[in-house]
Amino acid sequence: MMPLTGSGSVTLKAATIGVIVLVLLIPLSMLRGLVSERAKLREHAYTRVAEGWGGANVLGGPMLIVPTERTYVENDHERSVRGNLYLLPARLDIALDVRLEPEPRKVGIYEVPVYLGDIRLEGEFDFAALTSAPEDPTTRYLLAEARLLLPMSQVRSLREVRSARFSDKTLTFSPSRGRVLSGIESVLDLSSVSPGDRATFRFDTTLAGSREISLLPLGSETRVQFASNWPHPSFNGAFLPSSHEIGAEGFKARWQVLELNRPYPQRWAEGEIAETALLQSTFGVALYQPSDIYQRGERAIKYALLFIALTFLTFFAWEQLSATRLHPLQYLLVGLALSTFYLLLIALSEHLSFGIAYGLGAAALALLIGAYIAGAVASPARGVVVAGAMAVVYGLLYVLVISEDYALLLGAITLFAALAAVMLVTRRVDWYRSHEENPV
Repeated sequence: MMPLTGSGSVTLKAATIGVIVLVLLIPLSMLRGLVSERAKLREHAYTRVAEGWGGANVLGGPMLIVPTERTYVENDHERSVRGNLYLLPARLDIALDVRLEPEPRKVGIYEVPVYLGDIRLEGEFDFAALTSAPEDPTTRYLLAEARLLLPMSQVRSLREVRSARFSDKTLTFSPSRGRVLSGIESVLDLSSVSPGDRATFRFDTTLAGSREISLLPLGSETRVQFASNWPHPSFNGAFLPSSHEIGAEGFKARWQVLELNRPYPQRWAEGEIAETALLQSTFGVALYQPSDIYQRGERAIKYALLFIALTFLTFFAWEQLSATRLHPLQYLLVGLALSTFYLLLIALSEHLSFGIAYGLGAAALALLIGAYIAGAVASPARGVVVAGAMAVVYGLLYVLVISEDYALLLGAITLFAALAAVMLVTRRVDWYRSHEENPV
């Protein structure tokens, strides 16, 4: 390429390149907006699937709801007020076998993993608290009108109740009308309960859902065994598993939670414990997707300005060490090509695996810039060198993007190494003489 002539200086050229870098912030900000928009569309897909199949589920062990009636005298008239007493199990064992469906549900181009979970709830209630006299002598228990509530955040996710037994009785459920937690409930006559009685229960159900499943530790001692064929669990909530095994075929996890670990007791009257207090104790598993293309795309865009600036700095140093001159417009075109790479990456990764999409986009970018520089400086060899250098640089960027835990460390090391290399290569350049001998 013919060298540029004029009254400009190295300083003016550097300032012009800096302005170009700032101008490139516009398409980069638009790209970040595009990533956010596509991520929202994916969230809409999750919502659509949750409405039809089932979303994030919260499930708890059974709760006994015993109506109470308190009588008092007002203006010489006897009046009564009804309420509820809530009793939790003395022991609760939960076994879950959650299977990811082989075919995810699709909404447009978005795939949503869904699961079916076979759940077994076993345990027992201790009726000592019910058979003792109420603390308030004006209050009596209406044991014949008791109900058994099975808390469930999304009743529509329930696919089957294979068995439901309380002591020697088979239960029939209907939608809950309780005020504390939603779910299904069954009428249960406890009028024959005697002091010291204990009653066992067992429920076998199937739930459909997506994204995650959480549990309420409603037992005085709650033990959970969780198994799934999902190989990327993300344990969350108030309690982490006491032990877990994770492999390529799935995972197994166990929890043990005591009454002492929770912010609520085994028994309370209506109005004493709010739903939020109960939900604060939930724990479970999210079906984490490590290859979230939008998180990785946004992470790549965060490094975009840095990589563009380093590329321009390398080109600028190259100009000062050789007789080659690049016009600011050529810097702008190269910068736009670098910016377009991220758009290509997002578009391809929505249809291909992220690794393949990244490889195709980086290869296309390296070939484009290599061919452009080869033509601009009339040197195929230099074009090959530039293409190879771009391939190495974007290989490093890929490592930064996929390294979730060490991204900051690797990014800092990469930046320092690149800047150090440029400084060492140009340490003997006399910028004043380059201004006089090499007009830009």
